Amino acid sequence: MRPTISELRNWRTHRFGEAAAAAASAAETLDGAMDAAIRAIDATSDWCGESRCAADLTVTRERGHVHEIRNILHRIADEAEDAGADLTHARELVLRVVDTALADGFVVTDLGEVASVDMSKEADAEALGVAIMRALDVIEQIDDDHGARLERLTDDLAAMRTGRPGLRLPDEHTVNPDDVVVMLRSMTATARRELWSRMTPDDRRRVMHADPQTIGNLDGVDFDTRADANEINIRNALTEERQAGRGGGPRAAVLEEFAQRGPDGTAERRFIAFDNTADGRFIEMVGAVGTGTRNATVYVPGTRSSMNRSAESHGVAQDLAQRTGGPVFVYLDGDLPQKVGFEGLPDVVGRGAVAGLLGIGSGLAASIDDSAVETGFARDMAPRLVGFGAALDAELEQRAPEAITTFIGFSYGGSVVGSAEQLGLRADRVVYASAAGTGVFDGPWRNPNPDVDRYSLTAPGDPIQYIQSVPGNPHGSDPDTAAGVVRMDTGFTGPDANGQRTLIEGTSSHGSYWHDPNSDAFRNIVRVINGDDPTPYIERAPDRPTDPYAEGLLDIVVEGGRQIIRDGLGPLGDLLDGDIDLPGPIPDIPLRLPW
Repeated sequence: MRPTISELRNWRTHRFGEAAAAAASAAETLDGAMDAAIRAIDATSDWCGESRCAADLTVTRERGHVHEIRNILHRIADEAEDAGADLTHARELVLRVVDTALADGFVVTDLGEVASVDMSKEADAEALGVAIMRALDVIEQIDDDHGARLERLTDDLAAMRTGRPGLRLPDEHTVNPDDVVVMLRSMTATARRELWSRMTPDDRRRVMHADPQTIGNLDGVDFDTRADANEINIRNALTEERQAGRGGGPRAAVLEEFAQRGPDGTAERRFIAFDNTADGRFIEMVGAVGTGTRNATVYVPGTRSSMNRSAESHGVAQDLAQRTGGPVFVYLDGDLPQKVGFEGLPDVVGRGAVAGLLGIGSGLAASIDDSAVETGFARDMAPRLVGFGAALDAELEQRAPEAITTFIGFSYGGSVVGSAEQLGLRADRVVYASAAGTGVFDGPWRNPNPDVDRYSLTAPGDPIQYIQSVPGNPHGSDPDTAAGVVRMDTGFTGPDANGQRTLIEGTSSHGSYWHDPNSDAFRNIVRVINGDDPTPYIERAPDRPTDPYAEGLLDIVVEGGRQIIRDGLGPLGDLLDGDIDLPGPIPDIPLRLPW
């Protein structure tokens, strides 16, 4: 029922927050009690016999029941928070319009009708009345939607009092939710999607409550359900951090941000995948998929990206979504390298020639271990990116069939995207942004779309230029010169306070354009996502300057090599074959520098 103005003034929407806190507290208490019971039984090593077996069996049986109740409580907490935020925002908007109208001398009835004693303002009164009525309709709809969801969740909670109710599959078999989860795990994504679509909304919700960790990360499950499941997973992970005494740590802080709304209080953060691993894995959807969606973007960030460092990628996705009008998915469903590969070299260089000669091999080996030099991260992430691409296609087919998809791989993320293309990633458009290479696997790209458009974006002097051009680069070919790839212009920064624009070049150009939505580089990426033609590259400075070793990694590597040569120790080893031998997959460095 549409609320009246007086009812709106008396609403106490902050009570939703109190209810949410109570539900979340109950979930944490229940979880803690279950863990305490398990620890107590495990601690009784001298207890054996039939009674111990019965206790173990009961705990095993009830653990799933308790966890499902906990999950429902977390969903109630989240839904109550959402209801409070949405209704508070809508209520304030309506009352602001009403109070403004009253201050301007209009008469506003309790039902939201507007009149004016000044006949010259009748048109304004009518427009205000229409605006208030529409806003009241929106509030009614928000109230009904949240009320219905909360009612369903409380019904689910009530049904759990006497055990875990079964559900009926489309083939009329009655099974428990855990069995359905096992079935779904064993299916292909296509078969899973078909079964999931035929289940009732109530049954899908019960399966999700039974095992949100699985459902929230399963291709073939619709994105709304996956996002709901991952709201539970994030709250459970936050509870675990607090119970482990890490409630004040960096991971807990990030999880709290994940569970909160955006800066304006209205945008709920949504995650299509989530796993609270050491570095953290997730896929965040910034923006929404709807009937009017014209494009969707998947952004794979680069080295040092992780859950604890996700704020930067989230900001990039927000800027892209705002300027393209479509959802942007931050893809971190896997581990990316947390170091570039030169971090240990400063300790080697500068010890003198002998120490440099003896230590450079071991120093490099330690530096490149688990670094961006290694291809294992891309090999691991690429197959999952292919699977997610297919899941995104299926979601768009149902909700926005005309939308085009763009995959963007930044830095090491470019190696991930290129590797996924080698494995059959389907995309409409692909951008290799300051990318390490075109893919780590043997063979060409196998994108099923014969009309895929590919673009690259690398600024002059970007340090990644030296990786791209190294013969035998383990991450593949140079995207800027690869066949079928159009190199886009990186151009200039957006205007500063004085209206001045600066050429994007040098070390900082590797990723600076992501933080400058008015730059030529960022605008070109937006054009690609929107299906427009970007401006082609214009050479304004050399890609690899003749003396690029003034700072950073290149200075460290090259100066170390020059020091060995200067002191005449090169002939003892590397001059025999004309290069500095580097371990593992790193190409040897020719002594004619720069290479």
